Amino acid sequence: MKIGFLINYFYPMKGGAENNCFYLAKELAKKHEVHVFTSLLPRTKKNETLDNIHIHRYKTKFRYKYYLSFTPGLLNAILKEDLDMLHLHSFGFLYHDLIMLLKSFTGNTKLINTPHGPFMALKNYNLIEMLFKFFISVFERIINNKYDAVIQVNPDQEKWLTDYGISKEKIFFLPNGINKDSFEKIDNKDFIKKYNLKNKFVVSYLGRIQKYKGLEQVIKVLPRLNKNVVFLVMGKDSGDLSRLKTLSNNLKIRERIIFTSELSDDDVIKGLSVSKIFILSSEWEAFGISILQAMAQGNAIISTRTEGGRFLIKENENGFLFDYNNLDELKSKLNLLIKNKNSLNKIGKNNIKKAKKFLWNNISENLEKVYKSLLAR
Repeated sequence: MKIGFLINYFYPMKGGAENNCFYLAKELAKKHEVHVFTSLLPRTKKNETLDNIHIHRYKTKFRYKYYLSFTPGLLNAILKEDLDMLHLHSFGFLYHDLIMLLKSFTGNTKLINTPHGPFMALKNYNLIEMLFKFFISVFERIINNKYDAVIQVNPDQEKWLTDYGISKEKIFFLPNGINKDSFEKIDNKDFIKKYNLKNKFVVSYLGRIQKYKGLEQVIKVLPRLNKNVVFLVMGKDSGDLSRLKTLSNNLKIRERIIFTSELSDDDVIKGLSVSKIFILSSEWEAFGISILQAMAQGNAIISTRTEGGRFLIKENENGFLFDYNNLDELKSKLNLLIKNKNSLNKIGKNNIKKAKKFLWNNISENLEKVYKSLLAR
């Protein structure tokens, strides 16, 4: 098969959608011709082949926040390619929608989308943003019947996918995943020394530092926990680091919070191997690949009651859930784990076992089956 992926950002950018696209493309490229069409990022090449993936990057002429962008080179590049599959990532990118619509009228390319979440999934927007969300959502409901298949990454998503105009028979469930490398045992002594983590009880986070990730909740709770507990924040600043540092200084706990910035894959594993509890405190998440990465290193998980949290976490077996901004509940769940070593160890073992069910090579095989079923129609 000749497969094309269309995504806003791609490797080396890291995130849920970006990781999903990269690792599935990498697995599929072992047997098929795979092309990725994306925007040109600083310090990346316009065209390159990586792990047998043919990557085509184009300069963005206009961008406003996440959804609204204009990258003219994508249109011509995709229309001229004779693809068996064009697999998009996320609803609501108007220029990508245009490309999809035009591609639907040319040739026999099958159209697939993994939206990851509904358009503008958070709750609080200003009036202009709410109007924008309303009109784009109406437009999405009109055009989404063009897709031959839509992938949900957790079982809850069918509820809003059908509301977006997708018929149930077009919806396939394929979760996100992790690599076998996530289970490696790497010597972490240098990591412990660098960040002064010896004899500390480490609670960790991995991901972008953005306001909707809710990291201030953990920082606000930290003074109410044992002084031996430290919060290890692994990820690059996406606009919220300064505010969080100011908050930690005001609470006089700056020395108990370690901001590492973005780490190498090996250092991520080292950080998660030192950690005992992993927290994903987001206002909204479709999945949470970082939860699986933490599970693979034996962490107990505490997550907000997001789509992803509810899917991945069975309470007492994998960790605990809490309501976004309920600090008393977060503190209670943290103390349940911190003060009960036997429970913490049992959950850690459960999570290593569970994480092994979410490997990219298995998920890519199931995606390949979806593609073949579409070609057989």
